[in-house]
Amino acid sequence: MTRPRWAAVLSMVAGFAVAVVFLSSLPAATAAEPLSRDQIWAACADRLAARPSDAWLQGCVAAMAPDPTPSATPSPSTVPTTPPVSTTPASTTPAGTSTPPPTTTSSPTPPAGAWPNPTNTGVPAFWQPVTTRSTSLTVTQAGAVVQDILFTGSAGLNIRANNVVVRRVLFQGGKVDGGSGCPSFRLEQVTFNRPANADGDFPTVQHGNYVADRVKMDGVTEGLRVGGRSAFACGPVTISNSWVRVQSETNCSDWHGDGIQGYDGPALTIRNVALWLDEQGCGGTAPFFYPRNQGNTSVDIDRLLVRGGGYAFRNGMSGQVTNLKITNGSWSYGPIDVRCSVLTAWQADIVTIDGNWQPTTVRAQPCNTEAGF
Repeated sequence: MTRPRWAAVLSMVAGFAVAVVFLSSLPAATAAEPLSRDQIWAACADRLAARPSDAWLQGCVAAMAPDPTPSATPSPSTVPTTPPVSTTPASTTPAGTSTPPPTTTSSPTPPAGAWPNPTNTGVPAFWQPVTTRSTSLTVTQAGAVVQDILFTGSAGLNIRANNVVVRRVLFQGGKVDGGSGCPSFRLEQVTFNRPANADGDFPTVQHGNYVADRVKMDGVTEGLRVGGRSAFACGPVTISNSWVRVQSETNCSDWHGDGIQGYDGPALTIRNVALWLDEQGCGGTAPFFYPRNQGNTSVDIDRLLVRGGGYAFRNGMSGQVTNLKITNGSWSYGPIDVRCSVLTAWQADIVTIDGNWQPTTVRAQPCNTEAGF
């Protein structure tokens, strides 16, 4: 068979020899009709569903993920108040009104059974920015799509309009702020790296009324904040298919880092998320922290993997928790600090994890506390 045009990319993922073995199992291609990127992605995704911990297949899925329809992107000289890409019709909803986050999609989510890890979250493998910015961008146009941008230094994104989509964007040290108007926005395949000045515990993403899907945070001092419910009338938050490593500040002082924290938080939904509080001797709070004394509302959690912290999982609010995985021995005080009486469902396990963040159950973890502060 003739090698398809994407074979070179696959070779970069895992080496030429492995790529040739894989490609030989695919349908025959001809010079006139080489195998498409979508065909290779589909084949990798099918195999990954059966072998979710296979690192090579994870790399193949990430590399071959179909791209959305490209949009015209203005030059780096665009003024900060103009979105770099705007392809969605503008919304007539005022920016201060709580509206559901946009539902646009880009590349597929990780296959069923695969837990998030550093290789299947964030910007795709071999991604290259169309635009590079060293200053922050403020989006004021409803329905704007901000994509394929590298924000260098501490440059971040201030969202001040509804229905904004942020897609395939890398922040070297910046943050995303929804502001006091609490506009709706969606993050897709966004990477946040550790800032050069890594002190304090200011949220990397805030406040509410947003969706975060396939987000990767690596080394930030505070992860995702869920808040603004009474202060700004913020709507619900959904976090899915994301991997977060919160790392202690450079100069350890009064640090209280969390992977996800609720503070005046609206309803929170979690689906297939991994959180690691990497304290490195500087005590943070918890990978997941949604206490009952900070004005929070409710949780709906299915597939959450946590590692580290004084208590690895802290929740004081009503709702349901299923498929909670707690990394064995990663905590300082105990695996959970939960107000169990207010939950309608509970299912959790103590687990070990491999290099790809795939868990193996050690034992069941009952809900046997009544705190959640």
